[in-house]
Amino acid sequence: MIIINQNKDTNPVIGICVSKLKPVFQRLVEKRLERYANDITVIKFYIDDLDFKNRKIKGIALKKRKEKIHEIQGVFPLPSVIYLQCHVEPKIVRKIEGLIGRNVFNNFIFDKWEYWEILRKDDALRPYLPYTQKLEHKTILQHLLYAYKDIFLKPVDHRHGHGSRGVFRVKRKEGLLIEVTYREKESIQRKSFESYEKFQDWISPKLSKTYIVQQSIQTITCYQKATDIRLNMNKNSQGQWEVSLLLLRVASNDSHITQKVLTAQPIKNLTKMFPSNKNIDKVSIEETLVNIGFKICHSLDKCGHHMADLGIDLGIDENGHIWIFEVNSLPHPLKGVLDHSLTRPIEYSAYLALE
Repeated sequence: MIIINQNKDTNPVIGICVSKLKPVFQRLVEKRLERYANDITVIKFYIDDLDFKNRKIKGIALKKRKEKIHEIQGVFPLPSVIYLQCHVEPKIVRKIEGLIGRNVFNNFIFDKWEYWEILRKDDALRPYLPYTQKLEHKTILQHLLYAYKDIFLKPVDHRHGHGSRGVFRVKRKEGLLIEVTYREKESIQRKSFESYEKFQDWISPKLSKTYIVQQSIQTITCYQKATDIRLNMNKNSQGQWEVSLLLLRVASNDSHITQKVLTAQPIKNLTKMFPSNKNIDKVSIEETLVNIGFKICHSLDKCGHHMADLGIDLGIDENGHIWIFEVNSLPHPLKGVLDHSLTRPIEYSAYLALE
């Protein structure tokens, strides 16, 4: 076994648990370390390689010393801090916490229904939530489609709805016409149905997993392209929540079901992009967005979950009202922009290790 010194007077040692199924998150560990300013050792490992009995993990130790990263593969003592960058079963999380205490963070990888239920119990957040209901019977779908005329069908399990996969936007048009927008491989598809019955025959086999039905919100558009807002929140090197990124994103089409973003703009450009909309006040909207972000973080804290890395998707409608669309407990830092969520999980890990 290779020994790594975890004396608190030296450089901190932290563990990052990654998934075998998501190599993009495995590569992210090195990128975080490259941008991190200080010396530290990160042990990258799979959950199956954690030896509870002997308090050891098999993995790859990445030792950063004076901007150089040295890689060592081996078996190491269990670090005092672990960042879960993948889904781990709750009973396994509790076993790890039994060994190292509350120093396991992003320990609640929630699904779309779980986070909605947490937020709707917060009086301050409820006005920002689109109506959402679990699809427990096919009559719910028909009722909400006729009530709202524009709805989303989203798989509850976060592993199936990533990147809009498995998500359907359903619109009730004039007469009995129903239009569905969805992603198929790398392209956006649209289908129309002459009646609800024909639509139901087509959609039913695709809803074998648990789904939610959510009221669709028409956000402000930029050159007829849909928009949304990405807000990344992280705990920092002092253990406090902080905004890491706040951007307005313009989609590549007129729907929120899209595989790519056309452009991303700082929030300060809101009034320039929508000069004719008197409801768009950049100062008040930015302040409200940030307040919503902190309220979401504190709601999760109050529930006892140890989170420190969140991606929040929001939107603004034509009346200037803000809506919460998604809260992602496995966010990926955005590429091509200055996103502090790339390094803040390492900063927070070091803070915990040295506390």
